[in-house]
Amino acid sequence: MDKETELENNEEFLNNLNSTLKVNRDYDLKVVNYEWLDKIEETLPYIDNILRNPKRFIMNEEEVVKIEQSKKVTVESIIHLTQHTNYIQKIEDNGDVKPSKILNINHEDSLDTYENRFIFTLLNNMRTFFSERVSATAGSSYCIDKNYLTYNAITKVDSEDVKVKVDLSDLSKVIKGTDGSKDGLSLNERISKAKIQMDGFYGSELYTTLNKLHVPAVRSPIRHTNVILKNPNFKKAEELWNYIQSFESKDNREIEKREYFDKGILKNEYDQAFLMTYIANRNLINSSSRGTLENIVNQMMKRLINNLLDSTDTLDEDKIKIMFSKQCDIIKSDNKRKYENVSNILSNRFSRENKTIDNIFDELKGD
Repeated sequence: MDKETELENNEEFLNNLNSTLKVNRDYDLKVVNYEWLDKIEETLPYIDNILRNPKRFIMNEEEVVKIEQSKKVTVESIIHLTQHTNYIQKIEDNGDVKPSKILNINHEDSLDTYENRFIFTLLNNMRTFFSERVSATAGSSYCIDKNYLTYNAITKVDSEDVKVKVDLSDLSKVIKGTDGSKDGLSLNERISKAKIQMDGFYGSELYTTLNKLHVPAVRSPIRHTNVILKNPNFKKAEELWNYIQSFESKDNREIEKREYFDKGILKNEYDQAFLMTYIANRNLINSSSRGTLENIVNQMMKRLINNLLDSTDTLDEDKIKIMFSKQCDIIKSDNKRKYENVSNILSNRFSRENKTIDNIFDELKGD
């Protein structure tokens, strides 16, 4: 078949080509952001400092009791008695005063302060927030991209009907780098460590005391007392409070399930591949000369170069030559390594076999 006839057949092949490329895509992307865990881990030492040295409020409870029930007479008790002389029962001749009742003042430390109730509420909010985020961010980030392609094509060259059907399943699964690991600890280890620390907080004196008192929860905006405003531990705690209150997840989840017929570049590439396969088969069938293989390769390279030049303006003849040369060198190098590996395997095998035969002859000589 002359070149002109081949060209006409190729053009007829493409002109009569009727093809479809159906694509089923199942795409699932999950990117997890663990900034929330960083924020909690960063704040835990500051909350620990607060709970180890909680701020206390001294309460003075005043009560007028019978003199025999009084535990301690203070300056305040004497002043109160001078203001309430009706509590004086008797004045001795030597001037001693014997009261019937006297003011008794009880001093009591209390943890029920605004600052402590702020920490108590923060711990409750942090526990809920922590649990919700652990559930929402379970597992590593990943990207799964499944594509199922079905290519059907039919054409006619002269009186010859040519058909092809290709089914291709493509699965790409990538585990992303954002797996929550940090400082040599895995995500699960970090979560476990943070939870252990938080559980310890819920057993602290401050938390258990205020929990028994059923103190009311603090609500935003936080009152900026001197302690909250100036104490570095409380300032850090307020940062976490604000972070939880205004939290917006930075996780990203994309799911796409789509079925469509491609009519663009991808379909055109399959059409060209169909043509190249047809050319190769035709040359194998119609030619038995020594130049058959060379002819097939030339036809396939011709189509490949045409496709490359049509697909981009940045490629020219020199660039294609360089690319082809590099790929040839790579293939030659790979083939050389394969040949050396096979040669070594065979050499070692023959060496072992020869040694075995020599041993057998030695044993026969000994007999």
